[in-house]
Amino acid sequence: MKSIAEFEAELKGKGYKLTEQRKFIIEVFNENPGHHTAHEVFDLVKCKLKGINFSTIYRNLELLSTLKIISKMYIQSGISYYELCGSGHHHHLICKGCGETREVDICPYANLEVERLNEIGFKATDHKFEIFGYCSKCR
Repeated sequence: MKSIAEFEAELKGKGYKLTEQRKFIIEVFNENPGHHTAHEVFDLVKCKLKGINFSTIYRNLELLSTLKIISKMYIQSGISYYELCGSGHHHHLICKGCGETREVDICPYANLEVERLNEIGFKATDHKFEIFGYCSKCR
């Protein structure tokens, strides 16, 4: 787990400051590992930082996602979930019944024919892989 100072250095290296709002968002993820909606993050941050509004949290989550400090994933219901980057390369299993999300270290990209992508003129810079189905409780 990265320290706040490490996140600050990473932000500075990308031309951004570690604002009070960003600091509290990162602290919330450090204290509550896993996947959270913007509303869940808002509820956790507003306990620490009085007067903050949802749009500030949402804008900062989107920025931190763009900067690859926080990872954003989409659940089939259209809700976005966020998690702190840095927990190692992984993908997700998502239950369509209860919404439970589990991390797995399976990566189909490792078997992808990268040469084929090059042949068609495409340079991959990132990837996400999510498998949807039903957990043992919902089957």
